[in-house]
Amino acid sequence: MVYSTRFEQISYTEAVKLLEEAVKKVKFEKPVIVYNYPKDIKAFYMKVNDDCKTVAATDVLVPKVRELIGGSQREEHYEVIQQRYDNCCA
Repeated sequence: MVYSTRFEQISYTEAVKLLEEAVKKVKFEKPVIVYNYPKDIKAFYMKVNDDCKTVAATDVLVPKVRELIGGSQREEHYEVIQQRYDNCCA
């Protein structure tokens, strides 16, 4: 049962490495929280982390359900949003 299982947390980078190593042998037997997605694969309005490579985005993955919850922190500074939009979308 999901409600009685302790959640694991793992960064996006760690999750990709784990999946690449295990290929198709990986079986998640409990809920996993994946966080810090690469900024290049996420929306321009997401808050960039201090490493300048990832964004503050999180997904909760549950066995047999897949993504149960997804979310991210949004950039709150208009100038930053405008610059990122201009660089990627204009």
